[in-house]
Amino acid sequence: MTSSSETATLLLESFPELGAELQVPATRQSLYRQLSCFATFTREAAEAGQLALLKRCFEVADRLLRQGDAYLARAIENVYLHCLHLDGSTYGNQLARQLMPARLYQTYQYPHTTMLP
Repeated sequence: MTSSSETATLLLESFPELGAELQVPATRQSLYRQLSCFATFTREAAEAGQLALLKRCFEVADRLLRQGDAYLARAIENVYLHCLHLDGSTYGNQLARQLMPARLYQTYQYPHTTMLP
């Protein structure tokens, strides 16, 4: 099980290019800022059409969701997925549906399927 305190290390191992942003003291001390930074990185990959990188981002996020402690899993749901802003377009929804692992996509879709009309 991955603890929320290990998130920055795992993200740096997976994406060394996030190093400068994740090493900022305020970000290093805040799980929410780390995941917001990761969401921005993921969104930029989507906007640039870097589908291999985007898929890898989704795989890491899915691993954090599945293997993380309860605090980390909730943070993935409430910070990372919320900050992605992929749901604003048809293209973003297609990317999510096609590239997200099943559990991450199910979590991503949940708020949208439980809303009252």
